[in-house]
Amino acid sequence: MGGNVSLQGKTFEITSKDSIHHFSETVKAIADYVGQEYTHGGDIRYMIENMNNYTFIRPQDPQNGANQFGIESWKKQLDLYWKRRIYQDNKMKLFSLIWGQSSITTQSKVETHLSYAQCKNDYDSLGLLQILREFVFCSNDRQYKSKAEDQAKSTYYNLRQTPDMSCQEYFERV
Repeated sequence: MGGNVSLQGKTFEITSKDSIHHFSETVKAIADYVGQEYTHGGDIRYMIENMNNYTFIRPQDPQNGANQFGIESWKKQLDLYWKRRIYQDNKMKLFSLIWGQSSITTQSKVETHLSYAQCKNDYDSLGLLQILREFVFCSNDRQYKSKAEDQAKSTYYNLRQTPDMSCQEYFERV
């Protein structure tokens, strides 16, 4: 299960009772993976963790009468700015990674969303993540509101730290 072996079987499964936990664990694993493996992966990691596109700021032109060091420094910053335009390619690769980490039932459900066709055409990985998050956290399409409230209360009251669970793992589950 899951298209990428490096993610250790973490998948998006929106139909299970632990879908919120699966979602957060899978997003965290994908953010770690792209941060390490993609060229300038920190930009994509930022996008995943903040659910917002990374904003690139073009370096300002050097002032008139700038010394040689200032001009060379500006050229290096500008060069780095243009090299980081690989961000769009990384977003497209991320779309395929997210889709591959989604179960068949999750893919079928996502395909019914109104925004999916546009996301697929644009390879909009952020849009795909937002659709997945909407299905995971908005349970109105899966069950009655009172049942959802009961399940949320039950999950809250049954949340316990196991003996083999570190404090950090426990707080991440909360």
